[in-house]
Amino acid sequence: MTPSLLSLHRLLPLAAGFLHLCSTTVWATPLPGQSTQARVLDYVIVDSGPGGSTVANRLTEIPDVSVAMIEAGTWAEDVVGNLSAVPGYDGYFLLKSVKSTPTAIHWGFVTIPQTGINGQIARYPRGKVLGGSSNLNAMAWGVSSRGAFQKWADAVGDQSFTYDKIAQYYKKPVRFSPYRDGTRLANATPSYDPTEVGHTGPLDVTYPAYAYSWTTWLAVMQATDSFLDGSLNGSTWHMSAINQSDGTRSSADKAYLRPVLGRSNLAVFDNTLAERIVFNKDKSGHGRPRELGQCDLHPESEKGGHRCRWGFPIASAAASLWCWAKGSAPKHGIPVVANRPSVGQHMHDRIFSDIVYRVSLPTGSTLGITEADIVQYDTNATGPLSNPGGEFGGFEKIPADLRSGFSKTRAQGRYPSFLFLLLLLRLICFRLSPRQISLRLARNPVSLSLSLFLGDLGSTPSPNGGYNYASLMGTLMTPTSRGNVSISSSSMRDPPLINPNWMTTDADLEVMVAIFKRMRQVWNSPAIQALTIGEEYWPGPSVKTDEEIIAFLRQTATPMSHATSTCKTGKTSDPMAVVDSQCRVIGVRNSHPREGQSFNYVTGGVMANQAGWLDIFPHERILETATDGTPLVVDVGGNIGHDMERFRQAHPEAASRLYLQDRPEVVKLSKCKDPVNKMGYDFFTPQPVKGLRVYYMHGVLHD
Repeated sequence: MTPSLLSLHRLLPLAAGFLHLCSTTVWATPLPGQSTQARVLDYVIVDSGPGGSTVANRLTEIPDVSVAMIEAGTWAEDVVGNLSAVPGYDGYFLLKSVKSTPTAIHWGFVTIPQTGINGQIARYPRGKVLGGSSNLNAMAWGVSSRGAFQKWADAVGDQSFTYDKIAQYYKKPVRFSPYRDGTRLANATPSYDPTEVGHTGPLDVTYPAYAYSWTTWLAVMQATDSFLDGSLNGSTWHMSAINQSDGTRSSADKAYLRPVLGRSNLAVFDNTLAERIVFNKDKSGHGRPRELGQCDLHPESEKGGHRCRWGFPIASAAASLWCWAKGSAPKHGIPVVANRPSVGQHMHDRIFSDIVYRVSLPTGSTLGITEADIVQYDTNATGPLSNPGGEFGGFEKIPADLRSGFSKTRAQGRYPSFLFLLLLLRLICFRLSPRQISLRLARNPVSLSLSLFLGDLGSTPSPNGGYNYASLMGTLMTPTSRGNVSISSSSMRDPPLINPNWMTTDADLEVMVAIFKRMRQVWNSPAIQALTIGEEYWPGPSVKTDEEIIAFLRQTATPMSHATSTCKTGKTSDPMAVVDSQCRVIGVRNSHPREGQSFNYVTGGVMANQAGWLDIFPHERILETATDGTPLVVDVGGNIGHDMERFRQAHPEAASRLYLQDRPEVVKLSKCKDPVNKMGYDFFTPQPVKGLRVYYMHGVLHD
């Protein structure tokens, strides 16, 4: 989740601050059970990933707003059975080799040859499925550091991006549940501050209901409570986007889309490819378009091969369709709507390497998925299959002794330089289930075996011999290398040209070498060495000098596939910025790119409840000296009354003395129960209610 996406959790008046309002007619076939009639729509959302699903959910909370969502894929369980839902199978989607990963629920994208990794071509998974790439990732949940957010705020000239301002939006989507008692070892008990995590959102987050015994020995770095408080410095157990009750992945579609499919103002079109976005002459997206946009229904859909049409002005999480296009539009005969030369440029992505030892404690690499594992998961959603791996990790700046030789090209930031994760190798036997998703997913007679040795994720053979192996993985969190993405033709059916440009700066190489050496320091600590058997297995003691380490890294380093920043956020005066700090495309009115693309740079940390004023203001004092029955509080620009309703619940005896003000069409949707007074008011005329104790203007100042 990202800040630009999460800002939608505070629904702005008329909800028109993020997506433009247009009049659009769609003829297509939505999901079963939804209306098949042609309809006039206010919004069309292309892409159902974390951005699209969230926007669809939030917009359709307004009954008068009609929304269509277009997705090229369909439900994950209809394509790959339980592979996406069961956390322990997540490695299936994360392999590097272009020969190793089926493309059933992702686009099958690959990079162009990468000079930084010896000209290799790497798989680049992107979800082609309802819920997008949230069905492919490793489910880790956390928040970046204060220093990273401050850098972002300074770069875009907007201090609302600082940690203290934005942390609330990382809490709001979360519904945290503690792990179940008895499911983890006593010395694998996570420590966390419950006030740092949300509890009322739609996205389930918990700790896996299983911890490998070997992991508990890794305590070389200082401990920290969690990766949520803006201080990424230390090691702890990862929270994961997993449903605690059934042990399944909490994806964007599960959290945001499936619960609202019954809304009459939402139509979801799966197996549908959007091919063009058409703008009218004033670039606003309003009024009569110059021509019709079009989309194709894929042959695998029930209405295979049909074509649908709509008058397009479009907004959405999928402005990437045209943002990618503009970077190389002219040579492919595509008209340029706004000349933003950095579209598709400025791409950031992380890369990691690892060191492997044979160890004396069970790691799961000896037996793969056993019958006992399946029974345990089927019975109570616990055991190895409930754990996505990477369960324990830490953030750290490169120690002083390892960065003493750094060149001046490597700036010392105020946030960690790298992340380490402990991964336990396993021979994975995937059990597929046809077209179903239920609480018990592990067992099915169809099977597919895949030997997974972490190493470089699929390009190197796994170790044999039936031994236990463990891998320590070090990730470059703040790379200086910059890549790009561009179109290969004018057709959306042709894959993009993806060029992450990993490890192409001296600074990144310096840090990667230091990370490698730091991992060896961890492995060589007395506590860990007591558990290892034999010498270093991967890459082995023969890799010693900086030159040998670099050669190893170039051949085996593996991408995180955390692409971001291809539509850079910046000041409107910055010729290389694509969107402003409000995520509005510069030069095009009422259009917004995908949330991840508009990052200014990649922040430290990894991801998968807004603090109200009652939580921070001594509201009881308002009533102490106001007992005469006069008007008490007015929430100016209070939206549909989130804060005012909380005040009413805290002080029901004062309800008739409370006033909610916003535009009339917003107030009529108010959540505040009577006798709270609801008033239409636009803030630009004299205040009609005078003499109150409190004029609360959080919404005005925020928006």
